[in-house]
Amino acid sequence: MLKKFLAAGLLFYALAVTPLGAANVSFLILETGLPAESPVNRYSILWENSLMEIFFETGHIVSNAPMLRLNEKPAGNFPHEAERDFDDAKDGGMDYFFIALIDHKLPRNVSMRLFSIETQQMIQQQIFTDTVSSTAKEEQEKIKKAIGTFVSGLW
Repeated sequence: MLKKFLAAGLLFYALAVTPLGAANVSFLILETGLPAESPVNRYSILWENSLMEIFFETGHIVSNAPMLRLNEKPAGNFPHEAERDFDDAKDGGMDYFFIALIDHKLPRNVSMRLFSIETQQMIQQQIFTDTVSSTAKEEQEKIKKAIGTFVSGLW
């Protein structure tokens, strides 16, 4: 009986100290191509919700910054408008910072960019182009598929 208890205790200890492969990822959605006074776009909300869902379902710890609307598409890989949210993610102990730059001008383009918190270097980028308007369900399925493809190329 003591041997079984000791074996179970050792197994539990081994499982408890084994590191899990979860990464901490912070998200920022940047919108362009919309008037400043218009409300938050449904398409952007679909992207934000889908990002959080897919990354969470793949075992990652996720957080997000408030969505930002920009007058024009930023130049360069890392927009200066994201600096404050990047610093907040770094202070919060995140491992990665994910930017989804959604250009609402047709055809809609979404640039997905993943950055290392340590170096602020871009690890991966993928551009998704949505040319056909469809139902909300079909849109969400296409978005989740694009995010799933992006995530599968990572860890």
